[in-house]
Amino acid sequence: MDIEILKWVHEVFHDQTWLNYIMKYVTYIGEFIIGAILCAVVLLIFKKTRWAGVAVAIAIVLDVLIVNVILKLSVNRPRPWQEYPDLGFHEFHNAIGVREPTDSSFPSGHTAGLFAAAVALVMFYKVKGLPALGVALFVAISRIYLCMHYPTDVLGGALIGSVCGVAGYYLMKPTKKFILSKFGKKSETVVTEQDDEKKE
Repeated sequence: MDIEILKWVHEVFHDQTWLNYIMKYVTYIGEFIIGAILCAVVLLIFKKTRWAGVAVAIAIVLDVLIVNVILKLSVNRPRPWQEYPDLGFHEFHNAIGVREPTDSSFPSGHTAGLFAAAVALVMFYKVKGLPALGVALFVAISRIYLCMHYPTDVLGGALIGSVCGVAGYYLMKPTKKFILSKFGKKSETVVTEQDDEKKE
């Protein structure tokens, strides 16, 4: 079923040059999870968004450990163009100039990293975080469109990233209390705890 979906995408859409290049540049948002890392860095810079940045950073660390250190090395699933060299995926990638990763196909690292950051933001900011989830979904679709991953790789990445995002949010809370208890003033602790209660 996985390969049938990719064959259908290749046959129906890949003659649309304008769409190919849109998807090519959309997918770069998740390249080496740079988009997620930049999001965390920007949030950490400003005091008002710092704890959201901590949540995103924790989610990213968890994602990298689970996806890159554990799953990709243990599953070691071939990429679609490696497993089906006669379907034209490799030629398509060369034609539009998109990079072909050499690591395992499962799970999708682009998808997992962006979903980890986006779900952490949704947990922290609720509705205001939904645009980040939209970006993560768009990148996930681009990975299937470009035949970089099987659909199950992308689905797995979205699920794993979402779990990391939720975990990042909840691990941020004890991290916050520990840091404030060691380095913050009592008044700051009271204010931030009150802010948390209002959000919840």
